[in-house]
Amino acid sequence: MDRRTFLCAASALAATGFTRAAAASVAPASGDLSLIVPFPPGGGGDILARAVTSEMAAVTGTRWIVMNRPGAGGNIGAAHVAKAAPSAETIGYVTNGILCVNPHLYPTARFDPQRDLMPVAGLTEIGLVAVVNPAVMPEATDFERFIALAANSNEPLTFASAGNGTSSHLAGILFSSQAGIPLRHIPHPGGAIAVKEVLAGRVSLMIDVMPNVLPHIRRGALKALAVTSLDRSPLLPEVPTMAEAGLARVCLTAWDGLAAPVGFPEAGVRAIEVAARRALAMPRLEERLARLGAHARFRDASAFADFIALEAPKWKTLALKARAARS
Repeated sequence: MDRRTFLCAASALAATGFTRAAAASVAPASGDLSLIVPFPPGGGGDILARAVTSEMAAVTGTRWIVMNRPGAGGNIGAAHVAKAAPSAETIGYVTNGILCVNPHLYPTARFDPQRDLMPVAGLTEIGLVAVVNPAVMPEATDFERFIALAANSNEPLTFASAGNGTSSHLAGILFSSQAGIPLRHIPHPGGAIAVKEVLAGRVSLMIDVMPNVLPHIRRGALKALAVTSLDRSPLLPEVPTMAEAGLARVCLTAWDGLAAPVGFPEAGVRAIEVAARRALAMPRLEERLARLGAHARFRDASAFADFIALEAPKWKTLALKARAARS
């Protein structure tokens, strides 16, 4: 199938019902779509990206080839997407960190994700949870007790992140600022590696997205102290929000979506929007996301762009704080 045929089929798909037979007809000439995930395999972002796009692939009958290109807070993978030919065959998994934080945290970069990528679809919103290793910090029985321990420590306690500019980094900065306690940031190349450092007892605290830490909480290897969402998580109903623990201004929710090179065919955008909407409405995917601590939040390309613009000021403020702390 040549590119013209693909675009015509995609236009028809976006305008009509979405049958499996029609979906198969919108596959690119190669029969595959390349999804760039700008984080290491096994981390929270990678898990979510694969969970959603595997269902999108089932809907479209098209094979999605996932390629991990981590580094620079997601900039390396995102830049790869931006520089790809807008041929409707390469798209990228993006997050609030990539789109709203990195432009301020990496001011000398030759790549601006807000300028050089176009939003295609919003996928999920993800709660964050503060965790410690109970075997290493048995005194931290609750969030207030951890704050007291940190305040009275001779040296600043440490907090891990999935890298500079990631949600786990900015959540730690916001928590440290609002609680009035010094914390030393220990960045890592990905969430999975950062969690391992907490599990090994080499880092005191991590405030990370649910998919990264929930399995360890459930088996008792990590203790959940508080969540950063507005309301308690149904997965951890016994864990208070940070607002309930006295930090009303520590309220963050991470989010993700798909983006494409500028100039990506409009018909391709419409086709991916339809696939994402149908996939995220599937009960089995909603249940899987819920088990991971994420919530399906489909937004079409226009709504996703509006949402990014609304969220950008909040994340910019945190990014500038992070940048100041590094200088």
